[in-house]
Parts: sequence; structure tokens; C-alpha cells
Amino acid sequence: MKVDGTDSGTRRRRAASGTFFVLLAVATLLVLRILAPFVWIILLALVAAGLIGPWYRKLVMALRGHRRTAALIVCFVLMAAILVPMFVTVQAVSQEAVGFYEMTTLQLSQRSLLDLLKERRESIDRLDRLLAPFGFRVTPEEVYRQLATVGVKLGGFFYRQGVSLAKGLVRLGFGFLFWLLILFYTLVDGDALREWFNDVLPLPAAHQTLVSQRFTDMAGSLVIGNGLAGIIQGVVGGLVFAATGIPGPVLWGVVMGVLAFIPIVGTSLVYVPTAAVLLLAGDTHRALAVLVPLAVVGTVVEYWLKPALVGRRMKMHTLLVFLSLIGGLDAFGPVGLIVGPLIMTAFITLIELYCEGYNPKCAPLPMAAAEPPGTPPSA
Repeated sequence: MKVDGTDSGTRRRRAASGTFFVLLAVATLLVLRILAPFVWIILLALVAAGLIGPWYRKLVMALRGHRRTAALIVCFVLMAAILVPMFVTVQAVSQEAVGFYEMTTLQLSQRSLLDLLKERRESIDRLDRLLAPFGFRVTPEEVYRQLATVGVKLGGFFYRQGVSLAKGLVRLGFGFLFWLLILFYTLVDGDALREWFNDVLPLPAAHQTLVSQRFTDMAGSLVIGNGLAGIIQGVVGGLVFAATGIPGPVLWGVVMGVLAFIPIVGTSLVYVPTAAVLLLAGDTHRALAVLVPLAVVGTVVEYWLKPALVGRRMKMHTLLVFLSLIGGLDAFGPVGLIVGPLIMTAFITLIELYCEGYNPKCAPLPMAAAEPPGTPPSA
């Protein structure tokens, strides 16, 4: 009977444990479903808290330990520095996107573009003879057809994005306020939150610290290095486009600011085709006025500014950065430019921890290390 009683007690404990873990899993899934609309806001708030942390702690010391007051000051400064410029930029981009779409459709409907290409028939014929041995034919009608197709698609895309931005201003504002709210409590209760994670997560504290540090380093590289580089190249690109009379300078400046995050190609995806179109139209001076300053700024930013600001903090190969940026953008939208590299960072760090703690024989990932400063520019 004693054995039976022991077996019965063991079965009850196992049943209780199984029931508990099932309930815990269900509750976790439900909580994740509740938090799903805010997951990226929460992640960005955690990233911001990690970056602001050192300055926040100094402010707390200056205010003699008043954490809430220091967090309020930080949030108000961020609101003034981000919210107002963001609203002004979004409004300008939405207006220029609609204007770009209208201009594109008007040009195509009046066939003024075809007339312009026919005026440059001599230059197009020379290009046609140059490309003929490679099996390519270039005629004004073919160039017009290709540009018309691209123009309609591009104009429609910018029109939809511009209208979407205009409609989403309220949602954008609420999202920013949610971000500030989460950031406030993350700063105030950050130490207690870290201790809770150290106790709950089944990873050694040293491993959690390493993952957190890698996240902070990658976020710092993205925000400080790529972020500042994107702002500089976007502002300069918009000013150059405005000075040369190219329509939609704010719109194209924002596009170049976003593309500046992408290594290898970056802002050249905008200014090189623009210069090529101007050259094709015979406007050599404007083409050089676009190409030369933006190429110089891109080279200076990539070869000097980013290495000086970031150094070797971004412990990831350029190709992995490129793939994580493009893949993150495709999977998660604009926020993927930050989330993609962070996910890749977590993956590489966990692989390193696995090799260190569970399989010492495995070699480190060959493409995990960062390349030294001086890699090819992403201008």
C-alpha cells in the first residue's frame, strides 16, 4: 500500500506540474496576443532605454536620486526633439508624394516625355549602337515605354504611401506617446526589471549581460552611426535636389535618409539614376550638380564619420548587416531596419554562447566579425 500511495502521489505531482505548465503556456500565448500590437514599440523603448541609460543615470545623480523627475525630463526632451520635426516632415512628404504622382501622370498623359526623348534622338542612337553588340536596343519609344511603366508604378507607390502617411498621423502620434510612456517606466524601473529577468530566465546572468550588451552595441551602431549618417545624407540630398530644381526634395531626402542605412548601395539608388536621367536629357550641369556633391558626402560619411562614431561596436559582417536590413524591411516594414539587425545580433550571440558552453569544438561563425573601417562606401 505504501508503494501504491507513493506512486499515486508521484502521479498527482506530475499531473499538477503538467497542468501548471500547460496553463502557463496558454497564459503566455494570450499575453503575447494582447501585447502583439505594441511589440515593436516595446522593443524600441527597450533599445532607447539601453542607449539613454548612461545619461539618465548621471541625471538621476544630479537630481539626488529622483528617478521619476529625471525620466520625465528625458521624455519631454525627446518629445520636443522628435515629435515636432516628425510631424512636419510627414506632412511635407505626404504632400510631395501626391504632387509627384500628379506630375508623373501629367507628363505621361501629355507625352511630353516622349517629345523630350525624340529631341535627344542623336544621343539615344549613339547609345543604341554602343549596346547593340550585347543584344540591347535603345529607341526613344522603348525608353519612353520603360520609363512610363516605372513612372506609373513609382508614382502610384508614393501616392499610396503619402496618403497612408497623412491618414496615419494620429496613429503615429499615439504610437509615439505609447513609446514615451513605456520608455518612462523602463527608465524608472529598469534596475528592478533587469533583476527580474536575471531571476526568471533560465540563462546565466553573464549570458544575459552579454546578449544585452550586444543588443545595446548594435542599437548604438544603428542609431548613432547609421541614424546620424542617414540624417546628414537625407538633408544634404534634399537640399541638393531643391537647389537643382528637382521636384519633391523633401520626399527624396527622406527616401535617401532611409536608404543610407543600407550598406554597399545606400543613397546611390536615388541620386545615380537621377543624374543618369539628367544626362540622358542633355542637362549635364544639373547631372554633375547632383552626382558630385552627393557622392562626396556619401564617401566622407562612410569612410570617416561612421568609423569615427561607431568604430568596431557593430560586431557583424557587412553582408549580414545588408541581408538583415533588407530582410527586416521586407518582413516588418520600416521598423525592420532596426529590428532585422537586432534579431541577427541575437542569433549570432546565441550561437557563440552555444559554442562556448555546450559545444566547445565548434568554430565561431566565419561571417560574424565586423570588417575594419574603410570598407566600400554605401553612398
